[in-house]
Amino acid sequence: MSDATMIAEDVSAASAGPSVAADIELSAAEILFADRYRIQPDVVLPHLSTTSARAYLATDTSDPKKDMYALVLDRTGPARGQALVTAKSVPHDALTKPVRWGRVDWNEPGRQENVIVLEQPSGTPLMPSLNATVQPWTVRELKRDLLAPILDLIRRVHDERLTHRNIRPTNLFRRASDGQVMSGQFYSAPAGYDQPAMFESLERALCPPIARGNGDMSDEMSAIGVTLLILALGRNPVAGIDDKTLLTRRVEVGSYNAILGDTKLPAELAPIVRALMRGEDHERWSLTDLSNWVHSGRVNPSQPMPGVRADRPFEFNGQAAHTARELAYILSTDWTAAAKVAGTETIARWVDRSLKNRDLAKEVADCSLLGVGGPRQMTDDIRLSRVIATLDPTGPIRFRRMTVMPDAFGPAAVMAVQDKSLAADFTDLILGKLMGFWHELQLRPKTWMVTASEVAEKASIFLAETGSGFSIERCAYELNPTLPCLSPLVGRMTPTQPREMLEVIEEKAGQGELAFDRHIAAFLGARINGSIDRELGYYARASGELLRRVAQLRLLAFVQSKNSSTAAKNLFALFLDSLQPIFDEYRNTRLREQLLKDARRAKGRGSLNDLVRIIDNAKTRRLDERGFEIAQRRQLAIEAEVAKLQKDETFRQRQANRLGRQIAANVASVISILVLGALVVTRMG
Repeated sequence: MSDATMIAEDVSAASAGPSVAADIELSAAEILFADRYRIQPDVVLPHLSTTSARAYLATDTSDPKKDMYALVLDRTGPARGQALVTAKSVPHDALTKPVRWGRVDWNEPGRQENVIVLEQPSGTPLMPSLNATVQPWTVRELKRDLLAPILDLIRRVHDERLTHRNIRPTNLFRRASDGQVMSGQFYSAPAGYDQPAMFESLERALCPPIARGNGDMSDEMSAIGVTLLILALGRNPVAGIDDKTLLTRRVEVGSYNAILGDTKLPAELAPIVRALMRGEDHERWSLTDLSNWVHSGRVNPSQPMPGVRADRPFEFNGQAAHTARELAYILSTDWTAAAKVAGTETIARWVDRSLKNRDLAKEVADCSLLGVGGPRQMTDDIRLSRVIATLDPTGPIRFRRMTVMPDAFGPAAVMAVQDKSLAADFTDLILGKLMGFWHELQLRPKTWMVTASEVAEKASIFLAETGSGFSIERCAYELNPTLPCLSPLVGRMTPTQPREMLEVIEEKAGQGELAFDRHIAAFLGARINGSIDRELGYYARASGELLRRVAQLRLLAFVQSKNSSTAAKNLFALFLDSLQPIFDEYRNTRLREQLLKDARRAKGRGSLNDLVRIIDNAKTRRLDERGFEIAQRRQLAIEAEVAKLQKDETFRQRQANRLGRQIAANVASVISILVLGALVVTRMG
């Protein structure tokens, strides 16, 4: 079962059927969701709001004593559907669980919002903001009150094949009852989206928030390491440094040194935090390592491999790179200039001579080779992307303005579909087979990499088609089952399922407008049970407005057939009016009148399939064509008979004229003989 299907079950349960709480009296400002939860849109809860969702006070009418809140989601991004469904059944009291989610009519006409209702975490955030100063935590408190419950929670979450990816002091809450820490929500946006970059592992921090990916346990450990560092100090040591500057420092000196700087951590804690924040994910402490330290004080003595630094830096655009990762980073900061450098032997020569790595130098030089399974042709952009990936194989895929972790292709497609220039970059990245190239570079493959490769392959299928219902729009909806339709034609509605989309289209039809564009076509193609690619192909090939309208009718009729409870009387009427020329094409007057009569009679049922059967019925068309052919043959026969008759009349007229002339000649001859005889007799007498 897909995310979309599972979420649809909960949404429909929340919004379908008659109200079971009709006796609930709401104030003018309140909103009732799922016939049970009062949402107060005038009471914002800042400590529970995130960059992706605003939190409002909510009340459970069945249990008013519970402290609830509702998150109103960003309509331009996807929620974590699988996390919503799975976390509800995770048996852990340190997790803020979703209670209900779905669409709700907001307090403005024609406006809908997607919301998640949750119980409020007990207690206050460990820090009200990352700029705040709090009482430093002792190592004992960190072990007992923070790590003991949170590590167990992380283990349970990962057992369900989920990642948390939202561990930070502002999303952790300390219960007043026992001092234990519990986690806030991580459902409202893609993994890593709400997380400040400093809590992300370096490879994921290089990406824009929406393109950081689900990650794995090593990313959780990195976030826990930064959280420990900040709580042990009671403040954020880089609060005044912007993200770009901090990111550059992390690339140069490592995350631990860049964030901690000259500040000192307690001696017992420093090696633990350093081990959690190591630059290479396979060198970071694991959950087991950290748990052993918490419960028994054991410390894993393993040390990271020292990075290789060049004896002579690589100079590029006024920046100096001393390691392969640094070079990959500075090359990505000026793509146009870097593409020219990547086309020369300069980088391979530096790797060979300054980094003393002949094998890596050869790999850099080989980036220009197409190889088996590579792109159809090599371009400067593909070559540079390959070079960067070779220099920093565990880092993100970088291509022109796109920087994305391979397990974030789904959310990245949402970013690309909203920016035409990024759409071209995303398409060329996928069709350039860069995911496959990146995958082959990995020395330590992980299970999520296989899934990422499958997603990239799926995306390439839709990107190869440019017609309506495919391309980048189809990728966005196929790869993000919780993403609402982004078409501007839906206004302030938030359909996430075909039934909801059909309702929006029906409402627009009542206003005399047919809501249908590339987004809607792709949305329906991705979300419908079954395949409408044949209907989409028919629409793409249709020439002329009339045939396109017929194709739209067929497509929407298929959608309605999968959601037969949704009548479409307005759509029926709109199509019937616009397709009037179809009826005029029928030559049989009686048949034409009968079809119109049938269509008007079916209008009351609002079934688009009825209209398809009437308008686009091959049997009826063949009947009309055969009747026309018969009529044509009869017409030809009549014309031939008339022509024959006309020909016979002319022949008889010529025969009569000839006979008349012969008779006249004979009579004239007789008369002449008689006259001649009379003259002879007269002369003789």
